[in-house]
Amino acid sequence: MSEQKYYPEDILVEKMESGEYGWLDYINHYSAEWQEEYGRYCEENGFSIGNESAAEYVRHKDAELEAAMENGEA
Repeated sequence: MSEQKYYPEDILVEKMESGEYGWLDYINHYSAEWQEEYGRYCEENGFSIGNESAAEYVRHKDAELEAAMENGEA
């Protein structure tokens, strides 16, 4: 089994901007935790795994972070 390679956010943004990666690639190369959470997110919301649901998941994570910052939790 090959080991998954993860990248820092700045590298992932570069790969997205260049068109090399889509949102699903972003999640798969961000962290194992995000991969697992994304799978649960899709299952819980009845989404298929793909770029559209991956983009929705990233928006969801951004909203979570923003809420945590507003509440002084991040």
